Amino acid sequence: MKTLVTGATGYIGPFLINRLKKDGHEVSVLVRKKDDFDRLKSEGFNCLLGDLTDKESLNGIFDNIEVLFHLANIASWWLPRKQDYYDINVGGTINLLEEAKDSNLAKIIYTSSVAAIRQPKGIVATETSIHQGDFESDYSKSKYLVEKEIDKYKNLGLPIVTLNPGVVTGPHDFKSFGQTLIGIANGKIKSKFFPESYVPLVYIDDVIDILINALDIEAGKKYIVVGENIKIGDIFDKVCKILNREKIDKVTPEIFLLMLAYFSESVSFLTRKRPFLPIDGLKAIEIGATASAQKSIDELGFKYLNADQILAKSIEWYKKNNYINN
Repeated sequence: MKTLVTGATGYIGPFLINRLKKDGHEVSVLVRKKDDFDRLKSEGFNCLLGDLTDKESLNGIFDNIEVLFHLANIASWWLPRKQDYYDINVGGTINLLEEAKDSNLAKIIYTSSVAAIRQPKGIVATETSIHQGDFESDYSKSKYLVEKEIDKYKNLGLPIVTLNPGVVTGPHDFKSFGQTLIGIANGKIKSKFFPESYVPLVYIDDVIDILINALDIEAGKKYIVVGENIKIGDIFDKVCKILNREKIDKVTPEIFLLMLAYFSESVSFLTRKRPFLPIDGLKAIEIGATASAQKSIDELGFKYLNADQILAKSIEWYKKNNYINN
């Protein structure tokens, strides 16, 4: 099958394009930077230079393409210019779907996020959930707005499947969650934070499997992709158990974390560099999120790794690759 992938240089993207290639699909990737173009081309991928915010650069990208995997987005808790969340995540997706309107695509597989449908504390999100508007970040709000646009284009007849992963982790995860695991394992994080907040955790291999399965999923469908909702405090305990370390009982006061976040962003205001603790990221951790993947289990027969399996496999990879000190 002839596929085009946006977001091939993010976290999920490299796993997906390599799996598509391994499965015998013809893989094209849309990239913005010439360096990425040259690197991915040398790895055997067909590369197209384009920028989601530049409509003209997208002209003809779907020629001879059967399936679009749209992963590209700004996934960060802090940007020097907040409008970028909306220009890239929302406006970029609109530009892409406008180009898709005049194509012969058989399927568009959009990777959204649980952040787009997160519910207030104590409520588990499902595929029918609508965000209540209590956005903790511009990132979260932008993902919600993208889904509203996706619904419009579904109604226009575009064959879109939407997937909502939770917090994706596994090999090569050096984002916030991965850095937390490494920090706990190496004894650099000595105190729990927001131990009662939930993380909707999912392993990268499960995300890739359901993305591949989406090739056969009926257009218009939507599925949450989560292995297990787990408390942050339990993550600390499980990591310590895996490594045969003593449990961490100390908890950092929330007020201290908030003060640290505001100080961090004050410094960033002057330096224009990413804060070490973004306020939006702290808010997201404090609120947490829970979501049910029961629909994909019931309708697709999908089986996810649970939190114990996810953490064990992740820790094993970090140890094997010398990110965790013995």
